[in-house]
Amino acid sequence: MDDILAQARRLVDDVEIYSVKGKEFPVLFKANSFYTAEKKDFEGIGIRVINRGKLGFAHTTSKAACGAIIEYAKNSAKFGESAKFVFPAKIRRKPIQTFFESTRNIETEEVKQKSVNIINEILKKEPDAKVDVQFNRSEETVRIMNTKGLDITYKKSSLSIFVQIFLIIDGSFTWFYKIKTSPKKTFLTKTELRELLKNVKFARNVVPVRSEKMSVIIMPMVMSTLLRSLAMGVNGKHLQKGSSPLKGKENKKILGSNVTIYDDALLKDGFESRPFDGEGIASRRIPLFKNGVLENFLFDLQTAGILGKKSTGSAVRGFSSMPSPGTSNIVVNPGNWSLSDMIKDVKNGIIVYSVLGAGQSNLLAGDFSCNISLGFKIKNGRIEGRVKNTMIAGNVYDAMRNIEGIGKKVENIESFYTSPFYFKSLNVVSK
Repeated sequence: MDDILAQARRLVDDVEIYSVKGKEFPVLFKANSFYTAEKKDFEGIGIRVINRGKLGFAHTTSKAACGAIIEYAKNSAKFGESAKFVFPAKIRRKPIQTFFESTRNIETEEVKQKSVNIINEILKKEPDAKVDVQFNRSEETVRIMNTKGLDITYKKSSLSIFVQIFLIIDGSFTWFYKIKTSPKKTFLTKTELRELLKNVKFARNVVPVRSEKMSVIIMPMVMSTLLRSLAMGVNGKHLQKGSSPLKGKENKKILGSNVTIYDDALLKDGFESRPFDGEGIASRRIPLFKNGVLENFLFDLQTAGILGKKSTGSAVRGFSSMPSPGTSNIVVNPGNWSLSDMIKDVKNGIIVYSVLGAGQSNLLAGDFSCNISLGFKIKNGRIEGRVKNTMIAGNVYDAMRNIEGIGKKVENIESFYTSPFYFKSLNVVSK
């Protein structure tokens, strides 16, 4: 990499090289049977330049092609944005473990056996089920160099498990699934599998639900979708473009007083933890909303420079793209409600475990309209059965100002760490 930097230095004013190299080991079971186990290598280099005050960029998957790519990046700078920053020099970063040998040492045969065990446990209870298991572990090394003397690197491991049960219930296709992610070795626990199968049992009884405002408990899988809307609102790029609904509202109360949310790239064992961002700025914990008050937006170097701010160490990227502001681990402070207490408190409402995408939503504005793929009717503190052809709709900002309670058990859905939320009144629409 040093030779590439030296070559680029002769052609342009300033250079940054972002490289990533790693391996993936996916293991797949489809419809109860083993499908495939592979090993995939990946590597890429992104070269960003500042030349005559303008930004240029190019990327390649071949180190041998870097000479031509540097020239391409130089030429693209003629038409690029004016650079509103300088590349960082040396940084003082906090230690954070992002690579775990336990993940590297997982054997494919162990994964296959664990997957078979999961499938067999499900088939004992649901012999007509079709079960998919997707297990993927990966490791990668990220390195950033620039002409200001920065040369930093870190290794990262990650693991994801996806278990899906497919059944035909009451004449309709029904899916139940569980997602689990971690940088460390992990598998689905017996408790998690029992919870998944318990939902299958409840789903066999389909009950009607009326269109009205009612109490709604939203589980972490769906909360991660709603939290993405808030993440878009605090994104500095949307602020720069004037499209964020939070523009001009810093230090104002936006959410309920019981809502505190952080972006924490230094979270212990966090799925998206990192010692520095995609530009080499040291990572830190950034409060986004504290007791409902908007505290910070997220910036990369260029966006911060345009707005006269400082980078928050929030640049995200791959090797094939220039950096832009983004999140790491979104962490919601837990409340003091148990899920069972939430359910007992509901007189008339539903609990939502999963939705089909975000529906006809404008997430940037906070609007959502989501079809429920798995949800249950609650009457007088008891789950009665599954709801069909039902949606939840509203505005995230309105909903998050009217929260009855937040769960005390945190679950991570990829890079979102949240508890269930209990809303006293949301729009529920049923056909």
